[in-house]
Amino acid sequence: MKQALIHGTRICQFSTPFPVHDGLKWVEVADDTTTADTFIDGAVVKKPDPPTPTAAELALAEIHRLEALETPRRLAESVLSDEGKAWLTSNRDKIATERGKL
Repeated sequence: MKQALIHGTRICQFSTPFPVHDGLKWVEVADDTTTADTFIDGAVVKKPDPPTPTAAELALAEIHRLEALETPRRLAESVLSDEGKAWLTSNRDKIATERGKL
């Protein structure tokens, strides 16, 4: 067990207790408590783990990232040069691959 400095519901820090302002208090908490947790009604409330993204959500995020690469400048360059056309074709192929995952 360790000592946590509490302000309202916020767990501020862990330390050996020292004198603090009236609005703060020291409480004993479990060793796995972090400052991401909260202290509500005399108990530590653990921060829930973030949800694991689905395959579709990951694919959509990658599609958005790849589409964002197609800036007006890159699109203009693709019209003007073979290298630009090759890049655009490659990027669109990557987008199609990600869309296939949906």
